[in-house]
Amino acid sequence: MKNYLVKTLSGTICLLLFSFCTTTHLSANTKDCIEKRSSIDQDQVLQLMKKVADWQLANPTGKGLNTWDYAPFYIGLMQLYTISKDEKYLNAIVEMGDSVNWTPRARPYDANVYAITQVFYELYEIKEDKHIIDRSNFMLEMPLRRRLENDVTFDGNKYWWEWWSWCDSLFMAPPAYARAAAVLNNPEYLNFMTERWWDTSDYLYDKKEHLYFRDDRFFNKKSKNGSKIYWSRGNGWVIGGLTRVLDYMPKNHPERKKFEQQFIEMCTRLSAIQTEGGYWGQSLLDTKFYPQKESSGTAFFIHGMAWGVNNGLLPKDQFMPIIKKGWDFLTEAIHTDGTFGYVQEVGDSPTDVSFDDSESYGSGAFLLAATEIYKLINTKY
Repeated sequence: MKNYLVKTLSGTICLLLFSFCTTTHLSANTKDCIEKRSSIDQDQVLQLMKKVADWQLANPTGKGLNTWDYAPFYIGLMQLYTISKDEKYLNAIVEMGDSVNWTPRARPYDANVYAITQVFYELYEIKEDKHIIDRSNFMLEMPLRRRLENDVTFDGNKYWWEWWSWCDSLFMAPPAYARAAAVLNNPEYLNFMTERWWDTSDYLYDKKEHLYFRDDRFFNKKSKNGSKIYWSRGNGWVIGGLTRVLDYMPKNHPERKKFEQQFIEMCTRLSAIQTEGGYWGQSLLDTKFYPQKESSGTAFFIHGMAWGVNNGLLPKDQFMPIIKKGWDFLTEAIHTDGTFGYVQEVGDSPTDVSFDDSESYGSGAFLLAATEIYKLINTKY
């Protein structure tokens, strides 16, 4: 069945590209058509993954390796190891864990500190060494033992960081709980995660636009052009969180369909607002508000859409042209030395971005997107 879907998918892209070329004047555009029909195969995707990963490993940012900034990179690096079986990448993850003594940041209850534990739980499944997850288990237990009412307000909340009160948090903590639930066979973690997810969603998810506000400070903010501000990378964090939660959630879990529905809603909405350049504007509904190219939000969206096609949740005929256009942009963002550019700095809303801007979480988002593209392609097209 999988081979049939991939072959059909490949044929669809060929047909689209052939149609484009045959309806275009051959004189000036022949070269462009040939370039658009050039083949993409798994080896090409894998080499780009290694190029980006190798550059990031050789160029540390100076931030702690167990911070949220680095967590997406090591999450992506684990995916690269899973595909390539290159021990160099597994060893890099082990070295990172040893360097931080397998300990999340000392900030209990903060969703950000749980992001790195996703890697620890995945590595534990390979190494089967409980030392790898002992401190992660302790950190994940703490919020469960605190019997306080959930408070997802952000503005004016002195303890906002103790709750999942900003949309980025849905990538950081929920997949950690979902992964731990699967690894430790502990349904309490999954129950806690689903309850917290929907508390945050009920507060920040715009059910009409099918997009998330970053936090409650943006409920009434508008761009200079009068549009609501739905931050690209913030929604990218949510898409990444959804895919990883669904990866670990049992198929028969009573909340699964609800998660799938939100994922489909968001991807469908995002599919309608991709720019002609293949990327998404930083302010999703107003591409004139900070119109520069941006890769980190785009990478998470392409990761999610490719994951959705691979897992049968998104129709391939509708989403493959969008995925292909987005993938072309992501490859454009890679410097010759492997730097992944156009990555917006740490923030919570649209800002200026340039080709030379790079961050470790951007490299991680690219690795996640490339992983799903790799799975999507097994023949040249």
